[in-house]
Amino acid sequence: MRSIRGIDPTKIMKKNKLPKRKIIHLKNFNYKGNAFVYFVTICTYQKNYYFEDEKLAKLIEEELIYRHDVLKQINLTCYCIMPNHLHILMSLSEGYKRNLLNWVKTFKRYTSKVTRENYGLINLWQRGFYEHILRSSDSILKKAIYIMENPIRKGIVKEVDEYPFSRIFYEPL
Repeated sequence: MRSIRGIDPTKIMKKNKLPKRKIIHLKNFNYKGNAFVYFVTICTYQKNYYFEDEKLAKLIEEELIYRHDVLKQINLTCYCIMPNHLHILMSLSEGYKRNLLNWVKTFKRYTSKVTRENYGLINLWQRGFYEHILRSSDSILKKAIYIMENPIRKGIVKEVDEYPFSRIFYEPL
């Protein structure tokens, strides 16, 4: 290809080959320590309804509980495993020395490995995840209600306690 007015067309093509990914995490925030509560959403690969399969949903649930109860990496406020995504309201535990980005990465890596080995599922999760830092106990309660009512809004159940793959640990003062 020949250049037009001093512009190298191969550089333009390389630059425009893929869309630039949106920055979804705060710059200059280390996401470390237990001082923050995070609302985390992790979507399945291509938003496939993998968690309609109860075995897969149970596997994700068991891993969350294991990381909460046994490994003591996180403090769970609540979670809800929807057919194509996972909502978690959580903070990192005091003893967990890494940051939220690392925790999500290791959680996704481990659950992907187990589903690949046991169910032949090649891609479980989409790249990245979404998080929102909550700043008050009022907003924590509102987010917990939002998460727990997600199956109702999606028409899966009529009452919160009918949905088997959600749990709340939060007890208002």
